[in-house]
Amino acid sequence: MIPDKEYLFSSSFLRAGEGVGNVSTRMAQMLEAASAGQLYQIVSELFRVSVPTEEKMVFDAAMDEAVEKVRSAVPSFAVYYPLLYKYDCTNIKIAIKCAVQEIHSYNGFYTCGTVPAQQMQEYLQRDTLPNLPPAMTAAVRTARQEYSKTGEARCIDLLLDRACFADMAEKAAAMGVPLIGQIVCMRADFANILACLRIRFGGLSMEAGRSLLSRVFVPGGQIALSVLFGEEGILASVEQIGERIGDYYVKDAVRSAVSAADLSSIEKIFDEAVLLACQPYRFKPFGPEVAVRYLLIREAELTNARIIAAGLESGARADTIRERLREVNV
Repeated sequence: MIPDKEYLFSSSFLRAGEGVGNVSTRMAQMLEAASAGQLYQIVSELFRVSVPTEEKMVFDAAMDEAVEKVRSAVPSFAVYYPLLYKYDCTNIKIAIKCAVQEIHSYNGFYTCGTVPAQQMQEYLQRDTLPNLPPAMTAAVRTARQEYSKTGEARCIDLLLDRACFADMAEKAAAMGVPLIGQIVCMRADFANILACLRIRFGGLSMEAGRSLLSRVFVPGGQIALSVLFGEEGILASVEQIGERIGDYYVKDAVRSAVSAADLSSIEKIFDEAVLLACQPYRFKPFGPEVAVRYLLIREAELTNARIIAAGLESGARADTIRERLREVNV
């Protein structure tokens, strides 16, 4: 593990370059937007990025700017790979689906992953694997084989998601930053709980639901698959899950989710719990956690920007939009 003092420059650099104003003032300015177009312009100004031809891509540009800032400043960018593998995972799923449909060009890849978007584009043209981490590399081959046998596009997503979480957990353990390990673990548990709840309310038969949950369950968390299997064969409710887990990272969030109105509200609680994991490091002067907090806050701010944009485009009430927003001032 790299000593904290090696992060002295990067910590100062990132704190100085968070964006215009602070988290609260940026959120207030985004909420003042009267239209999605106006919001795109506000986001570009707040995070100092150019508005792309396709305006809504400004959110991706702002995330890419944050990642590049971390890449340029920290002593080892590989430390932060577990936080970015999800972008690689999405890109490779898109690439596989394009390849099997013989689509040879696609310009919508995320540019903030660990594998350059250009390599994903080359994959479409040359049928060669990009430089992915090991589990996702193996899953690419398996996913294409399974798709060729079954024609089921969902198998691509399921196999790549499981592999992504495996790579996240392995890399986090290797890099030795406890906060990143905790975040990876929490995200795996939250993904599994949400999958359980969605399937529970999806109208599937008991056997089909249990079978599907076994397929979508991802590694890397503290909650075992058996905890999500409720009594009498049905999938567990959030109340039952909360009663069965021990002193895990996600304990408080799961118990708070019991009173949530719907799955969207539960997802919001879970997102905020991951952000709260960074709170103990808010005033730490330097160390790898400063960049972790920087990346997670930027992600959350852009999640809120997307929520606002969707609300403006759909004509949602201002108070409805505010209810959906994540608390990012941690």
